[in-house]
Amino acid sequence: MSTEGITRRTETTPRTRADAGKPLASYPASTVGRLMSKQVHRVGVDASLNEAARLMWDRDIGAVPVVDGQGKVVGMVTDRDIAMAAYIQGKPLTRIPVRSVMSRDVISLSSAEPLHKASTLMRRHQIRRLPIVDEQGVASGMLTLSDLARSSITGEGDGLTEHDLADTLCSICAPRTSLGAEGETMLGAPA
Repeated sequence: MSTEGITRRTETTPRTRADAGKPLASYPASTVGRLMSKQVHRVGVDASLNEAARLMWDRDIGAVPVVDGQGKVVGMVTDRDIAMAAYIQGKPLTRIPVRSVMSRDVISLSSAEPLHKASTLMRRHQIRRLPIVDEQGVASGMLTLSDLARSSITGEGDGLTEHDLADTLCSICAPRTSLGAEGETMLGAPA
């Protein structure tokens, strides 16, 4: 399977050992590893959008990492990606491959990174979810905006204030520019 055209940007700091199997209590309170969900639901790059949608429905989640044959994160697919693909392509989800709609420019983090870095990446890239990957690029967790919100209430966010969280949410929710050079939207309708 070729991974040509797939970009994975992992923000990491050097570590002396892998985090695999590391108990939650061993992460400092202000790191991503402390708050991330360790149960990662993923879908293969060759799966159909029907499989991704079923997984999201069954697990009550809005996005899943897309992985290659070695388990490396090569993309992300969201519930919105699925809905828009179904609308635009007019095909059954069983006939639309995940690879055709997944985001290939994946923003990810290491579990050892500080929470403020996760918040900054979410804000900068307008994303609500970050796959957490190990040194090989394999998903070891997920960190969501909801995780950050809960941490600010429980006090586990060490330094992430409610103001920081509100700023992150406002940045994520800001409209993205979707107009092309000719004043047309991405779907080709006049703006």
